[in-house]
Order: sequence, then structure tokens, then C-alpha cells
Amino acid sequence: MNDLSLWAALSIGLLGSAHCVGMCGGIMAALSHGLPARDQMNLGKRMGLLGAYNLGRVVSYAAAGALLASLAGGIGVLFGVDHWLAGLRFLAGIMLILMGLYLANFSSALVVVERLGKPLWSRLAPMARKQLPVTSPTKALAAGMLWGWLPCGLVYSTLIWALSLGSMTDTVVAMTFFGLGTLPSMFLVGAAADAFKKVLVNKGFKLVSALLLIGYGVHTLVIALGQFF
Repeated sequence: MNDLSLWAALSIGLLGSAHCVGMCGGIMAALSHGLPARDQMNLGKRMGLLGAYNLGRVVSYAAAGALLASLAGGIGVLFGVDHWLAGLRFLAGIMLILMGLYLANFSSALVVVERLGKPLWSRLAPMARKQLPVTSPTKALAAGMLWGWLPCGLVYSTLIWALSLGSMTDTVVAMTFFGLGTLPSMFLVGAAADAFKKVLVNKGFKLVSALLLIGYGVHTLVIALGQFF
């Protein structure tokens, strides 16, 4: 994997932060409120829970990448690796564009894609809810590993893009860096950093993030088309 792909993975996570706030912001707040009253003002304990939760979440993204890469590898053999990867890149470009349109409130088509993950989530959700309230780093880690499978268009878009990199190792590394890219928003929102949250949900920030994601999606489409012709 080249440095550009690593930066792209980090950037997708960071640019999608506005979406992360909407999807996971409530969970972040619940981590702090789950502490006993005497500990809720203890920044160290809150950061410990947030760190464990987000570690579990990043692990779940990497695990999803490994799982799908192993499945995609078998399918790729059937169709020919070059055309398979080009097809994945083409789909990844479309997904990134849809993510950008979703962030800019121009389209809700990505919501349809998120529904694909509901059957799996319906099985995991009861286990995830059992971890609440989160009162220890162990429970926070388990919660993160479970809630990381929450149906999310941003994660699905990145998964398809990561798969198009061509190997399980690259896919896992890309998903790990994507998870790391989401950390600033998740930590600061979880620590009740209201000023930062206002920046993330600001229309200007969301529009710029959306345009950058759309631009990267178009770039990915061009590369894919170049492999076809």
C-alpha cells in the first residue's frame, strides 16, 4: 500500500466525521453518563472509556475488512483479478459520491445501502445493548467491537474502496487508518467538546467535506474506467 492510500483512508474517516456525530454521537455521550456520578467529572476515567470503546470500534472495522477481503478474494478468482478490482473501484467511486451527496443533504440514496446491514445488526444489537451502561474499559472495548457493526454508509463506502486496493493486508490496513481518521471527532464529541461538535455539524464544513469526498469518488471512477478501456 502506498502513502497516498493511507492518507486517503485517514481523510475519508476525518471528512465523514459529520456523519459519525449523527450515527455515534449518542453512544459517545452514553459512555460518560454510564459512569457513577462521582466519576463523571473525572476526565481521565472518561478518556479511558472513550479510548477502549474506540479501540474496539477500529478493531471491528479491520475485522470487517479482513472478512470481506477473504470473501472477495474467492470471487475475484472466478471473474479475473484485474476486472474484479476495476469493478470494485468503480463501485467504490459511486459509493463515495453518494456519501458526499448524503453529507451535503443532496441525496438520501445511501440510506438504502445502510439497510443491507440490518439483518446482521439485528443479531448483534441485543449483545451491544447489554454492554450499556458502560462502567469499565472492558465493557467499553466490547461495546466498541459490537457497535462498530452498526449499519453505516460511510463504513460501507470505505470497505468497498479498501477492497479495491487488491489484497487482504491492504484492506485491513486501510480500514484501520479509516478508523483512526474518525478518532478526533469521536473523542472530542465523547468528551462533550460542544465547540468541536458545532464545527462538525456546520453546513459549511459538511459542504466542503462532501465536495472533497465527491471529488475523490470521481477520481476513483476515472481510475476504474481507465482499467476497463
